[in-house]
Amino acid sequence: MLRRIFGTFLLLCLIALALRLFGNFGAILLLVCFTMGAQIELTRILQRLSGRVMVRQVFLWTLFIPLGSYYLPIAQGGIWLTLLAVLLAVIYGIARWHPEQLLTCLVPSIFSLLYVPFTLQFGALLLREGGESGLWLLSWVVAVSKLSDIGGLFIGIGCGRHSFACEYSPKKTWEGFFGGVALAALGGFFLCTLAHIFVNFCIPVWLSLPLAALLASVGAAGDLLESALKRLAKIKDSGHAIPGIGGCLDFCDTLTLSMPTAYIIMQIFYF
Repeated sequence: MLRRIFGTFLLLCLIALALRLFGNFGAILLLVCFTMGAQIELTRILQRLSGRVMVRQVFLWTLFIPLGSYYLPIAQGGIWLTLLAVLLAVIYGIARWHPEQLLTCLVPSIFSLLYVPFTLQFGALLLREGGESGLWLLSWVVAVSKLSDIGGLFIGIGCGRHSFACEYSPKKTWEGFFGGVALAALGGFFLCTLAHIFVNFCIPVWLSLPLAALLASVGAAGDLLESALKRLAKIKDSGHAIPGIGGCLDFCDTLTLSMPTAYIIMQIFYF
């Protein structure tokens, strides 16, 4: 437990240093690297489960989708790129494979596009559409999601008694879930207050508590989805790229749902 908490804290510090030194460019570079790493690990999992994935096409689009979200001169460029990628994958699959192969080859490929680059590209949209506070907004969402992980792990191991989704992850408990939500809410409130000192932050302080709690809750669902995939593939961690945590997909699992949720809420009320 301590190794994982220390690994998460150290990684967040390194990410914060990179953002401080390189700004938005550093944020996009990190997002692309984590997205590509998560996609490589997810592809290995899906290959264990189904046997075939359109590896080259999936990796190419995984690179372009987050970059397109930030750099394309159209609104929600990454979303349009994802739709194009899915359409081309369907055309390619129909042209190349027999009908009985479509489900085993095409569905895992489309799932990998939707699960990793499509969801994580919302981080690039938060950065782009958040204006002067975009970097703070993206950092806030990532920090809240990781605080939820730390709180869930710490409280769950120390006080956990009632199992939560044990068929997917035997060590998860309701105490850990609510502990993670509580720590994320308190941490989100503190970081939001801090952000308002330095920039005209787009999230009001009063909203930071419930929004952080919501992001922590949906992030837990993202964690369970990844746990279910790993359980089906009979593996403990998605990879070994990050000491104490596992793989890039293990780090990004909560972000796959918290980033889209944060963007939708900000798009409706503040952007």
